[in-house]
Amino acid sequence: MTNKIPFPKNYERFIELGQEAIKNNNLIGAVDYYEHAYAIRQDFPLNLVLVNMYLEIGENEQALSLASEMKEKYFAYLDYVEIYIQILIQNHLFIQAHSIINERILMEQSGEMRKLISLKKKIRHVELMYQQFEVGKIKELKEELQQLNKHNYYEQMAIVKKAGQLPQEEFIVIGKKILVDVQVHNLVRSWILEELVRLHVKEEVEFFWRDNKKYTVVPASVGTPLDSAAYQRILLFLEKELINDDPILLVDIMEEIRLHFALLYPLADEIIEDPRLWAVSYVSSYNHSIAQKYQVEEEQLEIEKIQKIQSEIRFELEKMVL
Repeated sequence: MTNKIPFPKNYERFIELGQEAIKNNNLIGAVDYYEHAYAIRQDFPLNLVLVNMYLEIGENEQALSLASEMKEKYFAYLDYVEIYIQILIQNHLFIQAHSIINERILMEQSGEMRKLISLKKKIRHVELMYQQFEVGKIKELKEELQQLNKHNYYEQMAIVKKAGQLPQEEFIVIGKKILVDVQVHNLVRSWILEELVRLHVKEEVEFFWRDNKKYTVVPASVGTPLDSAAYQRILLFLEKELINDDPILLVDIMEEIRLHFALLYPLADEIIEDPRLWAVSYVSSYNHSIAQKYQVEEEQLEIEKIQKIQSEIRFELEKMVL
């Protein structure tokens, strides 16, 4: 009896076997070999090959998961953007697809506009087909979204993210309703508004803010929470002061600040009059002794006011997730 000698488990050998499997029209086998190669070395060319093969065999979710690992690489060139858009379309993630194209159009590089418009039309065409053939699925999702306020925060966020599978027009309609539902958690409403910003909606929309008062905004005219001037100034101050002396403290503080700005969105710049003192106040809540070197006695009263607001935000967030 002869024993099979196992081949070395190296990257190049798995690639060779994958190529042989493709020549023999054995796509499933090729995918298996390429997956073994990818486990050894995660490079973009192989990621691209695997993603295309997943799409070819109908493994759309797997294609999205793998492409998402190297999203920045896909966004580097328009040809790769087109592949990423195709993955989103195959997964019926129309809102995300529209958002990516809209952002690219706003950044428009020479010679890209014609292709971007073509991609936009392609998304719209698939949306129309989806509306025609998936009536039941869309109706079920819309009904779930209409019952959003009956769920807790975590459930609301999980449900609302499924709204990205709606065609753009239907997402905008139901998104506007969610923005004025005071029973929907503030962070969920903030997420919806941010998506409307990415869709570059040019008409005024109403929304309830954390003070339960109604405001209006044109989504196309505001950025994301982290685009606000106050956030950028706070980040600049904290990076300058902490990135060398206490980078772990910097990471901890910035995680909290990002969450706070989602809750303050889109009115952070109106609320935060002195970003430097807000930054000092955040540092003080984590390490009072470090914060002391940034503040003077005349500022103490203002810092205490800011700390009171920050404490209220923390309490609000804790209450939301209970």
